[in-house]
Formats: sequence, C-alpha cells, structure tokens
Amino acid sequence: MAALTGFHALPLSIVSAPPLRDEGFTTAKLTDPALSLLTDLSHAPCVMADHLDGLDATIHTMVRAHVHMAFVTGVDEQVVGMITTDDLQGERPMQRAQADHVRFDELTLEQLMTPVSEWRVLSSKQLAHARVGDIVSTLREHGLRYLLVVDPGTPRPVLHGIFSARRLETALGMDLRSDLHARSFAELESLIGH
Repeated sequence: MAALTGFHALPLSIVSAPPLRDEGFTTAKLTDPALSLLTDLSHAPCVMADHLDGLDATIHTMVRAHVHMAFVTGVDEQVVGMITTDDLQGERPMQRAQADHVRFDELTLEQLMTPVSEWRVLSSKQLAHARVGDIVSTLREHGLRYLLVVDPGTPRPVLHGIFSARRLETALGMDLRSDLHARSFAELESLIGH
C-alpha cells in the first residue's frame, strides 16, 4: 500500500434527511461551449441491455436508472445498437410484432433497436470550438434526439459521450421536438405548394 504521509482524513457528517437525487440540470445559452452539455460516458453511468431482452424489462430498467436511452449489446458483449423509450412505446412495437408475426411480449430489443450501422455520430475532435447552438442545429438538421460522440480510434472508435435533446431542452428552456415537427410540417407544406 502506498504511503499516506502528508494526507489526512476528511471530516464526515450525518445526513439529516433523505437526500434528493442530483438531476444535473443546468441552464445554458446557445453560445456556451458544447462540452458544457455533453454527457461524458467516462464519468456518467449508462444503461446496457442485452439484444434478447424484452421490452417491459428494459423499460423498467431505464425508468429505475432515470434514463431514456440505453445501449444494446450482442452475444459477445459488444455494443450493437441503441434503444430509446420512444422506440419501446407507442405504435412502433405493435407494428413490428405484427410484421414479425409474434406476440408483443415476444419482441426483443434486437427487433426495435437502432443498429450501430445506422448511427450518425460526431467526432470528439469537432467539439473543441463547437457551441451549444451548433449541437442544436445538428440535432435539427438530422432529426435526432440523441447525438453520439466518438473518439476516432484504430481499429474501432470509442464511445465518448452523448448529447440529449431532452437535456438541451431543459438547459435552454426550449422545445426542440416541436421545432422539429414544425420544421417538418413547414417543409411538407412548401413541397405541396410547389
């Protein structure tokens, strides 16, 4: 064991009431550095689910962890996709069950996840001078709710962090989802008008 000469134990106290969970909410401006709202995966826990897990168990795990997105692993424990609460709820699972001729409770994450091959990611090198507004523009441009950031690597990239539209909405006080729908409707309207 290393010598602790020059170090001292810090004083402890008793918790007087049940503690609140730190939600990590912060306010931000579009001109703030993008890194201020990045969830750094080297410091923040992320939920991992097996590709054969069922929907109900996964939703339960995500709710307990207070997250809306989880990574999906394959048989070799490698990340093979991601799943969101939006993927697990609503009409999509029912449509998939009908298309695959299975009962709803037989669906697995593998059938609903977004596979790695379909991810659109940002390189961590691009974040040095990026601002929060750049991330918002990127989410809007590509219709994304999550923007994954990777460290380019050889032979494979490494997951570095995540930008969540939900976190940006809270920090900025704006609803990106309605902006996305409004933009899509406006684009559709302009196409119909031509």
